[in-house]
Amino acid sequence: MTLSIIDMVTGEMMLLPGIERAEEGEDSELRVGGKTFAHIHGYDRIEVRLPLDLKESLISQGAVLRSPETHDREGWVVLKLGERPNLGFVIRVLQAAYKHTSSTL
Repeated sequence: MTLSIIDMVTGEMMLLPGIERAEEGEDSELRVGGKTFAHIHGYDRIEVRLPLDLKESLISQGAVLRSPETHDREGWVVLKLGERPNLGFVIRVLQAAYKHTSSTL
């Protein structure tokens, strides 16, 4: 059995302290301390909540896309996975989101 990128990413993230995963159909959320920091939508995109400076930097680099207005103000971005996603980059972005969210608990 081959693991999907989502399986690999969530497996790595579940190793961090306090992470919870809530599933709803093909979508799921990653949380720490009851606060959501990532929405996983199927196998093609992840919405991630980042600190504003990192969010703007990654948007300007073209690494992520801006979320719709309401979510954008809260620091959310869209990380498209595409056909050959960079696993290391995806995990680093999610770890930054985890660190940012857990620092506000």
